[in-house]
Amino acid sequence: MKKKRIFCSYCGAPITVKFIDEKYRDHCDNCNTTFYENPLPVASCIVINDKREVLLVQRKNDPYKNMWCLPIGFAETGESIEQAALRELKEEAGVTGEIVCIIDVDTVSNYFYGDLAIITFEVKQLSPTIKAGDDALDAKFFPLSNYPPLAWESNEKALHKFIEIYKDVWAMIDSLKVIQPAITTHHDIPREKSKQYELIASIIASLIESDIELFNLQWDSQVPKYNASHYTLLLSIHQKALETITLWLHGNRVWKNFREFSALGMQLKKEGVLLKDILSAIAISRKSIWMQVIEKNILHSPLEIYTALEINNRIILFYDKITYFIMKGYEHLI
Repeated sequence: MKKKRIFCSYCGAPITVKFIDEKYRDHCDNCNTTFYENPLPVASCIVINDKREVLLVQRKNDPYKNMWCLPIGFAETGESIEQAALRELKEEAGVTGEIVCIIDVDTVSNYFYGDLAIITFEVKQLSPTIKAGDDALDAKFFPLSNYPPLAWESNEKALHKFIEIYKDVWAMIDSLKVIQPAITTHHDIPREKSKQYELIASIIASLIESDIELFNLQWDSQVPKYNASHYTLLLSIHQKALETITLWLHGNRVWKNFREFSALGMQLKKEGVLLKDILSAIAISRKSIWMQVIEKNILHSPLEIYTALEINNRIILFYDKITYFIMKGYEHLI
């Protein structure tokens, strides 16, 4: 239990308690000193491995001896709270880390230490091994779905908040394992909008490449059955559009590819394919991309959905260009 102040640390006179600034505080009547109690700064770390397990340490000393908790400790004079978090992680679990972001800030009143301000960081593990420090009995990873009761209620609160923040991102990663095997943790998902745009564009491109037969089947199921030659030409537009868009989503220049659509337009006119049938086939092709993105359930967070919608708007414009060049060829304007 936290010890009470009995004597003034300045003059040695006995301490009294007075109601000052709307709160009872320790006061020395002899030297007229009021002691203001501020919460002690505490830093804790959430470290998650590739298996989505959380790093915990088993406490060697009181309070909460033998119980498990996040790596945690007091900030010392002369260091930032971030430095304190990384130092405690190294001392308690032998892990070198890198601060990712703040997950939670909690103020608590503890029977042993008094008032505490606990700041919990997400930390990316940089060193491969873990080793319990001198003030810990053990250090190891536990599944997020099955970890022991934690010594600090604030640890539980921060961990629940962390899971809530990342559950949608983890669902996205799980749905991408086939087409994006390089993405293994949420650290692989970029936070910058431009980088996330590139990633989601690449994901959609990979989705088209991996499921091209499914795209063709979906297109076929919605397109009216024309005669064989008309059907083959319309299918070639759909396939060429997907091929060109995939290259574009991967960041390649595709301007020269549009000339091929003009040639297709000329052939469509020669074969007597009606304009309404051409436009319908193009619209169905465009729709198939977004439908697959939705069916694959690869988007969860608002930012991901917003980014994908932005990409879809550009895909619509892309298809408009395809339509334009087909029409130029169809009307022999090239």
